[in-house]
Amino acid sequence: MTTSWMDGAPASIVVAASPASTAESLPTSPLLSEDTMRAIAHEALAASSADTMSVRVHHIATGTTRVIGNHVRLTNSGDTLTIEVTTRFGTRNEARIAFNQIDTASIRAAVAHCERLAHEAGGDAVLTPSSMPIRPRKFGRSTVWCEDTATAMIEARQVIVPALLQPVRDAKFNVSAFVGTYAHIQMYADKQGLFSMGRETDAELTVTGWAPREAGVIGSPGWAGQAARDWKTLDPTTVGAEAARLAALARNPVVLEPGRRLAILGRPAVAQMVRAIGGNFNAIPTHLGQTPLSGIKIGQKIVDERINLSSDPNDTEGGYLPMSDNGYPLTAMTWLREGRLANLAYDPYYAAQSSIPISNDPPKALRLQAVGGTITSVDEMIANAVEAIYVNRVTDIEILDGRSGLMTGVTQGGCFLVHHGKIDKAVKDFRFAESLYFILNRLVAIGSAERTAFGYSPWHGEWPVAPTIVPPLMVRDFNFVALADAV
Repeated sequence: MTTSWMDGAPASIVVAASPASTAESLPTSPLLSEDTMRAIAHEALAASSADTMSVRVHHIATGTTRVIGNHVRLTNSGDTLTIEVTTRFGTRNEARIAFNQIDTASIRAAVAHCERLAHEAGGDAVLTPSSMPIRPRKFGRSTVWCEDTATAMIEARQVIVPALLQPVRDAKFNVSAFVGTYAHIQMYADKQGLFSMGRETDAELTVTGWAPREAGVIGSPGWAGQAARDWKTLDPTTVGAEAARLAALARNPVVLEPGRRLAILGRPAVAQMVRAIGGNFNAIPTHLGQTPLSGIKIGQKIVDERINLSSDPNDTEGGYLPMSDNGYPLTAMTWLREGRLANLAYDPYYAAQSSIPISNDPPKALRLQAVGGTITSVDEMIANAVEAIYVNRVTDIEILDGRSGLMTGVTQGGCFLVHHGKIDKAVKDFRFAESLYFILNRLVAIGSAERTAFGYSPWHGEWPVAPTIVPPLMVRDFNFVALADAV
């Protein structure tokens, strides 16, 4: 939800000295209450004598369970609180500090220290959030908070993990899995009177099954997952059964020569690629010639005309908080419309300099979907293929060339040869080199868009990943460049 700073604030902050003790008084939520967040902002602003001052608060709670090699290796529940104060005097550089104590004395001490640093700063006339002209800012409603997810941090995992693993174990496969719940509240307030606040939750299940080596059968892994804002919509039995099905198909993979081939990309494969291009729509690097969209004019066709790419805070599957970290509203945006560039994301400062009336962050949550034409299922794509490679998922995505969007990664969790309309056999995993923009210009068929899971990795970014809603794709001349030992 979003609220107005003018709704009122307490005269002084009365909270415990740590977020953990505060959370104990709120059994229905692992997060600080909205009243406490408002009180923190009020106390920080009241303690400031700077010309401009802002305060941001993020409180994140997560509950995760990791299963590795048939055993629960890690179960963790915890929270992270970050309070960031930014102050500025005149045209001097701003000073910023971060801390995590919410008692009155700590907040006042942090503000005082930040202002001492700001007094010592040199001159700088650049715009900052609190020094920009005030524009009317209306925040849309937020639909990404689910109380069931927030209260499922511990108890629900004890039930859902066995249900997730059992179908894979029943099929006599080894199993690894990840179960995660996430809750987040953020707040921004400044001396100009701007206040924004919102809460969100998310949840994800992923599982991998593979044939044990001692069985005398070589097997590639089968992977499946689900992700949703609402914990209750996840179906662990279905996820586990799909991983077991793919693991059974992946027995005894054969070596196939790399090269350009007709490819059928499952939603988990497409999602990994799509999430890598959100930053391409940032106006600043694009205008500096650093993205694949550099030099492309608004309205110019760049991909297949059946493609729309959009983001919307109230997307039923891929919504997000309707405010930026700097307290500016985020609105629904179409980035590609019928294959043509529709918009770029201007931050508040660049928007003001460029006389752009609306600012927006580069998209993190994205919906890629077909407009017009025939929507095709993965089964239909397979049935219509004389010969193709079906890729369930890809991982280890790295951008090789920012200007063209060329990326590399490896297939993982199910890679199969399709022959005369049927999955014929499993094949050894490939490394590929492709640009999503090239892929979206070589489409044979497009499926329906649904949100997919990503899976947890300690090496590639934070969890959770912003929602990504994508279709499966059938693509000509997909560039498999080498064999890969993906696990």
